[in-house]
Amino acid sequence: MSTRFPARQRGAIGLIAALTLGMALLFGLLVVDSGRLYLEQRKLQRVVDMAALEAAGQSAVCSGPGPQAAALAQTSASRNGFTLAEGRTLATACGTLQTGVDSLRRFTVNPARNDAIRVIAQNSVPTSIAAGVQALVRGNTLPTTTNLTAQAVAATPKPPLAVLRIRTTLADIDSRKSALLNALLDPLGGRVQLDALGWQGLANTDINLLKYLDQLAINVSVQAGNYDELLGKQLSATQLIQAAIDVFKQGSNTAIDVATNLGKLTVATDDNRVLKLNEILDIQAGTAKAGLDTSLQLLQLVQGVILLADKYNAASVELPFNALGLVSGKVQIKVIEPPRISAIGNPQTDDISVQTAQIRTLVSLNTPVVDTLGGIVTEVLKLAAPLTNILNNLLHLNLLGTVQSLTCALGVPCKVSDIEALSKAARIDISIDTVKATSRVSAYRCSPDKQLTASTDSAAATVTIGKIDNPATFFSTGSGTVTPIPLIDIGTNICTSVLGLFPKCATRVPWVGGGVGIKPDPLQVLSRHENLLFSGANLPEIGKPAPYLSMQPINVVQSLSTTIDTLPLQVYKPQNGDVLGEILSVASSVLTGVTNILKPMIKNLLSPLVDPLLNALLKVLGIDLNTVEVSANLTCSSSRAQLVL
Repeated sequence: MSTRFPARQRGAIGLIAALTLGMALLFGLLVVDSGRLYLEQRKLQRVVDMAALEAAGQSAVCSGPGPQAAALAQTSASRNGFTLAEGRTLATACGTLQTGVDSLRRFTVNPARNDAIRVIAQNSVPTSIAAGVQALVRGNTLPTTTNLTAQAVAATPKPPLAVLRIRTTLADIDSRKSALLNALLDPLGGRVQLDALGWQGLANTDINLLKYLDQLAINVSVQAGNYDELLGKQLSATQLIQAAIDVFKQGSNTAIDVATNLGKLTVATDDNRVLKLNEILDIQAGTAKAGLDTSLQLLQLVQGVILLADKYNAASVELPFNALGLVSGKVQIKVIEPPRISAIGNPQTDDISVQTAQIRTLVSLNTPVVDTLGGIVTEVLKLAAPLTNILNNLLHLNLLGTVQSLTCALGVPCKVSDIEALSKAARIDISIDTVKATSRVSAYRCSPDKQLTASTDSAAATVTIGKIDNPATFFSTGSGTVTPIPLIDIGTNICTSVLGLFPKCATRVPWVGGGVGIKPDPLQVLSRHENLLFSGANLPEIGKPAPYLSMQPINVVQSLSTTIDTLPLQVYKPQNGDVLGEILSVASSVLTGVTNILKPMIKNLLSPLVDPLLNALLKVLGIDLNTVEVSANLTCSSSRAQLVL
């Protein structure tokens, strides 16, 4: 036994060595074979990577004019040793990239868009040993080739992206402004009043545009990331405000307070007007998600939604007169065009512009009864003699003087002038027809340092004081006929007297000789142009807070106050009843007495309106005639194509 054991042991070792060597050879063969397939796959992947990058780098297209993606991809593949033949294919597609709620990018085929280009290649190579063994074990036909597939998606070079915003200087909300803001909600059906503190909270809060759009998409069942569809979708004011509420409900206690105040704006709202968000937010089609990561003042967003809804109100909106701090009167507005508070796009190709609202405003109030003013009756009587001669010469009325004149003292009926101060209140209309302020990106650069120029025009307005007989025409066309405000009626009568005693007169005919009234020339607040230059800290990347630059302010309040201070009292020709016509040339000294009484009355009536109109009402409506504020962001992306999938 002992003599045989070593020999038997040597045989076992040899067998194990043979098996080990065989397995080593087998695994070595598998490694070499797998390495061959791996290298073929890597080679194919390199081909599609280079093809996608080359097509995307030249901003190739799949339809329409321009470099064709398919041709560029095939040229690149051939250059890298991949020529189309049997068993070899190369497919090219254009489309868009969207990032879903899971933060994963997905390619969507769209031949009309070239935001990204996908290249898929297939190549047939000799089959692997492992695949052959597997086929034999399963009893299948032994394959001679194996199909390899590689795919690459490259994003075209990202263009620069700019954001522009515009706002008025509505910073502090007092009770007067809050009352006006509440009144703007009335046409929407809202009856809940938000106090000044609540409105101030909205003014002090910014909302992230990306979070707002994503929440709105969820609320109205639009696919996540499909912002083009969302901006053009027909929505209601309640839906637009509710999305902002839902955003702030997810925040801190302060944010929840803001959400509560926003909720008050939607209570009891029965509005069914169809609105589109792209009327107040101008976001160019295909804007990347990162470009939407910017902020807006919440009050501006709410203000824009309200004015957009009021634009579709058939009638003018009436606001409470007491909100202007005055006792009686009527304030009406008509929204011609809502504001466009923010615009986002490519400054190379897109028109990136923002604007304030365009609104027509009409304020109507009544004067005190003129004939009750102290001393006015005496001064009016003094007008009779000088005006009679003037009216005879200019209007040929054949007046024989006054009832006290010698001509009428012989008992013979004579036609005389009969001048009276108005015994009823006269209506004064103040109309303000505003032209929107605008700002647009006119120039930019990314190197050596970032700069952006915003060509900005301030708001313009025409302010008229007079009597507007047809307010509907003013609201629809902005013109309308403005006539003088009558204060003194120049009429005629047929009278008799004997030696100037016991005069008897028939029925007085009013306004035959016209009247005395006021109609100042319209105040033209002209638009001013200024190029606002943003650079350095004033031009941050998109997503970072951007400071506002303002135009050089002017004092419109002073201009309107001067117009009121210099109101001219004139004699006007008759036209139609108490509607006066053209000015009659009368020496100013003739009207000195009545002017000294009537001008202070008109000034005291109109002067308290100036500040509420310009610094409260118009600013609540998103209009500032004194100045305009603009902010900008600019992101300069890489100029090279990048592999993204």
